[in-house]
Amino acid sequence: MLKQLKRLNWNFALPIALILLAVLIASWLLRDKPTMSRGDRKTPPPTVDTVVAERGQFPLTVTGLGLVTARETVELQPQVEGRVEWIDYGLGPGSTLERGQPLLRIEAEPYQLALQTARSTLAERRAELQQEEGQRAVAQEEYALLGATLPEADRALVLREPQLAAARARVDSAEAQVRLAERDLRLTRITSPFTALLVSRSVDVGDRVAPGTELYTLAGAERFQIEVEVPASRLRYVSSPDTEVRIRGSQWPEDQYRQGDFVRAIPVLEEQGRLARVLVELKDPLAIDDPSQPQLLLNDLAQVEITARTTSDRVRVPLTAVQDGDVVWIVQGNRIQIRPVNIEYLSDDYAVLASGLRGGERLVTTRLTTVTSGMPVRVAGEEPVQRPEALGMRAPGAEGEPRQRQMPPQGRRGE
Repeated sequence: MLKQLKRLNWNFALPIALILLAVLIASWLLRDKPTMSRGDRKTPPPTVDTVVAERGQFPLTVTGLGLVTARETVELQPQVEGRVEWIDYGLGPGSTLERGQPLLRIEAEPYQLALQTARSTLAERRAELQQEEGQRAVAQEEYALLGATLPEADRALVLREPQLAAARARVDSAEAQVRLAERDLRLTRITSPFTALLVSRSVDVGDRVAPGTELYTLAGAERFQIEVEVPASRLRYVSSPDTEVRIRGSQWPEDQYRQGDFVRAIPVLEEQGRLARVLVELKDPLAIDDPSQPQLLLNDLAQVEITARTTSDRVRVPLTAVQDGDVVWIVQGNRIQIRPVNIEYLSDDYAVLASGLRGGERLVTTRLTTVTSGMPVRVAGEEPVQRPEALGMRAPGAEGEPRQRQMPPQGRRGE
């Protein structure tokens, strides 16, 4: 009975001892485990991109589109009437004409006959003048022999001065008729009045034409003009003699331009958009003198870049650095300062400032939802300083290096 009781106590105590040993080992293992502190978690500052404000003399560039027109556009009409007897059919729309190049000819025979008649009449009038001059010489001799003194009016009649003046007038009139007949004969040949682009032809051989009949439409090929709309606030900058003009046709490659000339500012504002207009020109637009240049087509919608030089220093910042229209965010000591600025004008992707910055400031270009003055930020590309306290972590154990875990020796199980 006693042996059975001892065996029963041993069977009951052994499991309890094993459980207690497991609890002690687990508590020892968990004693050195790092723990998370429940301090306040801090939100990391936002990361921003920045640029540096530039200071210097920056040109103002205004870009716009304008319709290409000819500086001279004429509708050729004859100054004499008659039948068209010859046309240069080798010249059609799009042909380039030189100054004085023949285009058509009106029947010239009637005008040749008129010139011959006028010359004959002139010869008669000159002969009459010679006769009258002879009669006047005779009258002067007779008056001298008479030895009498007459009033001035009677003396002029005696010396045949009125008759001589009339003869001279008839000669002058006949000479004018000859010059008029020569002019009419010359006008039977229609030529190009200047270097031109032939736009259209409205007549054929055999047609009868007269003053008022449209023969050709020509556009001057020496210079083409373009009117460009610009904001009225920038007109005073681009209206200077040293303004640089670059012109690109709509059919040209993206990087190909030709140098143009600034002509004048047109002092009339557009009624709807309240925009000003400037006039620019391109010399030799059809590349007649220099065939290596691209041709600018008439009625094309060309792109014009007008660049004005400035003489004073300004501060320039990218448009991405301008917040809410007239505010910039400056980064100093990894904190934001909000500063208002005064924008003088916009040029391409930049804003040129009249005041507010001195140049060299670091400006935020990243869009942030909420910004307050003094708000901490982290500049992209700069390595932040990481501390365990910043993450709410506490080093295990006491001060110093963390202790290594030591496993207790495994004891042998008793039998």
